[in-house]
Amino acid sequence: MTINSLKNGEQGIIACIEADSRMRERLFSFGIAKSKHIKRIKSSLGNSTILVEIDRSCIALRAEEAESILIEKEK
Repeated sequence: MTINSLKNGEQGIIACIEADSRMRERLFSFGIAKSKHIKRIKSSLGNSTILVEIDRSCIALRAEEAESILIEKEK
């Protein structure tokens, strides 16, 4: 499951990031890493940008970045 498949307000734990090293480094610079809690806040019209919260910071991700982040959904 990816962040794209979450509904607004749902959260999960990052299981892995399936991306090339350049994108992985970019996401890591935002604090996005394996085992971190991440929450989907909202998305733009057409889901081209997704706003997430991680470590009490809000980050806007492009759809392709969000698609590379695999998560385990929290209940």
